[in-house]
Order: sequence, then C-alpha cells, then structure tokens
Amino acid sequence: MVWGASRVEGRRGLAWQFRAMLWLHVVRTGRYLYSLANWVLVEGLWVTIYVLGALTFASPSSYPRVAPMVFWAVLAWNLMSTPVWTIGNWARFYVNMGVFEEHEIAGASHSLFLALRSLPAILVSLGTAGVVGAFIAYVTGAPVLEARDPLLLAASLAAITLDAIFYSLVLAFLSLATRAPAPLLDFMNFLLFIAGGIAAPVSRLPGPVRVFALLTPYSHPAELMRLAAVGEPTYLPPALEALLTLAWLAVMALAWLASAHWALGLARREGVRGIGRM
Repeated sequence: MVWGASRVEGRRGLAWQFRAMLWLHVVRTGRYLYSLANWVLVEGLWVTIYVLGALTFASPSSYPRVAPMVFWAVLAWNLMSTPVWTIGNWARFYVNMGVFEEHEIAGASHSLFLALRSLPAILVSLGTAGVVGAFIAYVTGAPVLEARDPLLLAASLAAITLDAIFYSLVLAFLSLATRAPAPLLDFMNFLLFIAGGIAAPVSRLPGPVRVFALLTPYSHPAELMRLAAVGEPTYLPPALEALLTLAWLAVMALAWLASAHWALGLARREGVRGIGRM
C-alpha cells in the first residue's frame, strides 16, 4: 500500500497483503512439518507431567468430569503460550534477516505479517492437544472431547487465541524497540496458567490468587470454556464473564496498537538494530 493511496486502494492493498502473507506462511509451515511434529511430540510429553499431577488428586469416579476439563485447559494453555514463540520471538528473525526493511519500503503491514505467524502456533497447539488428549483418554477411559455447548466452547477458545495473538504482538514490538528477545520480556505465561484461572476454576483458587485471576484476561474465557465443556459453573455470572472477555480483548488490542505505534515510530526515526539472542 503506497503512502497517500485512497481508502479503496488501501483496502485492496491490505487484502492482497493478506493473501500473499498467508500463502508465504502456509508454504513455510509446510516446509517445516517434521520440525512441527517434533515440537508437538516434545511439548505433549512435557504437558503430561501437569496432566498426571492433576489426575493424581482426582478419584476415578470423577474422571468423566475432570478429564475433559484437564484436556481443554491444556489446549487453552497451548493457545495462549505458543504464539509467544511463533510471533513474539520471531521478531528477532524478522529484523535480523532484513524483512522489516523490505516490508517498510513496500508499505506492508508488519502487524499483519507477524499475526499470521499464528498459523504454526495453532497447528502446534492442536497437535499437542491431540497427544495429551490421547494420553488422558488412555489413562482415564473418559471422553475428553465432551462439549455441552460447542459454539460457546469455540468462542471461548477463539477469545483466548486472540488475546494471545495481541499479547504476542505487544511482545514483538517491545522486542523491536528494546532489541531484547521477546521471551526475556515475557514472564507471565506460566504464572497466568497456574494463577490466572486456566489450570483450575477460579472458584477453587485461594483468596488472593482468585482476585489476581479475576484481574487477568484469560480467566474469563477460560471460565466460559469450562461451562461450555462440562457445565462447570462460572465464578461470575456467564453474561458478565462474556462482557469481561470482550472488554479484555479491546484492552489487548489497544495495547497492541499502542506498542506498534511507539516501536515503529522509534524504528522509523532511529532505524532498527539486530535483536540479540537469549
């Protein structure tokens, strides 16, 4: 998209950018299928440690209810954590390989290009969930794909994914501005999984941790996810959980726009520098 182009040309340019960038990421993902398969297997085996811990404290009679909750929690965790690596950490390659300058000259959207890196993240998340789901089903004999409200379940998982993409874009642009690898800037993912209402329902968290969870973006769609999957009551009324989910999506989107505006403004004034390794 050229500076000063009309709005119609801008929309057309953005549509062409989307198609070109999506095709690029599809082709690139296809070339790394073996690497993604290895990532899925290793990630799945690591996550089974959490799964075994969760099942240890559950009686076999509760497996039909607990097993789906654990499975969907694992999928939610992967959806919120994997984009930090495929989007946030990829900013280092984006700058160091000179792609930033090429897109800047062409007037291409940096945010769109980085956001579409969610494609391999989603594939890895689904693959890891498949490995863990098979393990849970084998150990417990319970149906892990239970869903009482599939539409609400899909909407809650989509909200978690969008939150994660916005958060990862914030990390990517902070990495661009500070020249620090995104994983060094990210210290919240595992904390949010444990204390942010993902691993366990908010109602079962200790008092201070419960307050913390309610103030984080992922707890509200996670509560709706459990409600949709097995009918687990939400801590707040479902309508309020949905409203807070949408509010947090707006906040995360604004954080992305603000970080992109600051980082790109800084880069255009002072230039970009290579981002170091961890």
